[in-house]
Amino acid sequence: MDFGKIIEPLTRNTLPPEFLTSLLALLIMLVIALVIRVKLKHYDPLKKPSGFLNVVESVINFADRQVRSLMGPAFEGFGGYIICVGLYIFLGFFIGMIGIPNVFQPGGETFLEALPNPFTNLAFPLSIALLTFFLTHYTSIRVKKRAYFERYIEPIPVFLPINLVTMWSNVLSLTLRLFGNALAGYCVITLIYCGLSTAIPPEGSYWGMFFDPLIAPLAHLYFDIFDGAIQLAVFTMLTMINIAQEYISPQELLEAKTKKAERKRLKREKKELKKTKKLEKSAI
Repeated sequence: MDFGKIIEPLTRNTLPPEFLTSLLALLIMLVIALVIRVKLKHYDPLKKPSGFLNVVESVINFADRQVRSLMGPAFEGFGGYIICVGLYIFLGFFIGMIGIPNVFQPGGETFLEALPNPFTNLAFPLSIALLTFFLTHYTSIRVKKRAYFERYIEPIPVFLPINLVTMWSNVLSLTLRLFGNALAGYCVITLIYCGLSTAIPPEGSYWGMFFDPLIAPLAHLYFDIFDGAIQLAVFTMLTMINIAQEYISPQELLEAKTKKAERKRLKREKKELKKTKKLEKSAI
């Protein structure tokens, strides 16, 4: 193993192509945000929106309804984050489907090859799963404060190592689900292209090129569009559910603290009662 290559600094031509796809998806999202910003400046709120703004409003209303139903009124306004994550996932699958040539690395090994789905690289599904992880625990710390740390010693302090390990289970679940589906779709589509060029006799002929336009679009439609939409829905819904589970309303938090204080008081009274009985026995 050449450890020099492992620690070799990345350059423009050695960057993974999935990173370029991710940057392209983020750039498209930025352009869409700027277009929305410009159109809103010239938008008359007294008129019914039409065209592009009508689509944007429908998407925002749908995201807000999902947030209210899955997370509750305490997370009003959280729909913006859900839209960004969902759009990023969809664009990643879409760019991987249309096969934009890699013109950004003229000296790289993948020059002019189609940019892949970014989620076939484990780093990118892990990155957005970590965003969900940090938002989940930030919400819990913000709401529960000191009570947040009690989860790691429940039901008894001996379970601390186990609880520290299981806290990462949601990150692994979100990451591997998105990564596995993206990689499986990429492998199946690659096998279709390779199979059509070799399985049709005579071997090595170009008859497969005539069948590619008939079969490949159906595979792309399923593994890139349909599967991408499913992964978008699953990832965003699990994100909302995981974060909402950590929220406790101020009233519920006060009730929990009151019950805890009551348990401590009863425990203290039992100890005092035991001491009193011991003193009575010693006096006799």
